[in-house]
Amino acid sequence: MLSSFFNKSKPINFIIVALYMFVMYIIAHYQNGIDLDYFKILIFFVGCVAYILTMLILNHVTQKNDLTYKSTNTILLFAFLTGILPASLINPNVLLSNLFIILGMRSILSLRNGKYVKSNILNASLYIGLASLTYFWSITFIVIVFLGVLYFEPKNYRNWIIPFIGLLTVYLLSNCFTLLFYDSFFAITDYVAPISFSFEGYFSNRGFFSIGVLIICILFFLTVYLIKYSRKPTKSKPILKLIITQLLISSIVVMIALNKNTSEMIFIAAPLAIIGTTYLEIDHGKFVREINLWVFILLPFMTLLF
Repeated sequence: MLSSFFNKSKPINFIIVALYMFVMYIIAHYQNGIDLDYFKILIFFVGCVAYILTMLILNHVTQKNDLTYKSTNTILLFAFLTGILPASLINPNVLLSNLFIILGMRSILSLRNGKYVKSNILNASLYIGLASLTYFWSITFIVIVFLGVLYFEPKNYRNWIIPFIGLLTVYLLSNCFTLLFYDSFFAITDYVAPISFSFEGYFSNRGFFSIGVLIICILFFLTVYLIKYSRKPTKSKPILKLIITQLLISSIVVMIALNKNTSEMIFIAAPLAIIGTTYLEIDHGKFVREINLWVFILLPFMTLLF
């Protein structure tokens, strides 16, 4: 039943997944304690919109670039992977940053069409710059912009300069905002966040469970993906390399983040959801698929409720 439902791509599928994500979002905030302050309520709704919108844009990216079959398996996996990271659901900064990263990836993957190349490079750079304002180390995803230029439009030297212009634009405009509203200016040294290789923030029962499930998913899904990768047509391989690179950079962000509490692992969710869909698209038999989907749906509640 579940397998046939999520193999389709209809409006009702997106509504069901969005409701599922909203329930997990509510539970995560309830467990953390809900403050009825007006500003906190506004932030609550902003985070919720960013969370659901990320799922919709991720689906658009995967379908437009033929990364998966026409189904809702990818967004279900995204909901599952974010659901096992409740600390990310109560952190509006990483939710917004992740949204901007997915928007940036949308522009980067559009480079393969050969249309509006410079505007797509600039858009991707601006999105990543905005992402870095809410969570600084998401700036490392700028590497994917340069890889996109390398794979699709490397001969025009202007394309290599545009990412720097995009980041500089975000920096200057953000300073204009702070000067206008707060009468202050922040230097690049104030903008850059420190690096930490301390993992003490993960030493909790909930943290161990989330990390354990995520590591198992990475190892298993990535193995299946790499096996399938060799069978993909040559023209689609640059796109697949960019998805793998996104996963690697997300892992680097996790390792260097200053305050580690598993919320920074949300950046892994989108690329891993795309990679994991390859596993769900294998013909295991209906019974095995049903078991897999029930596990993905129910497992986050073990993290959220216990």
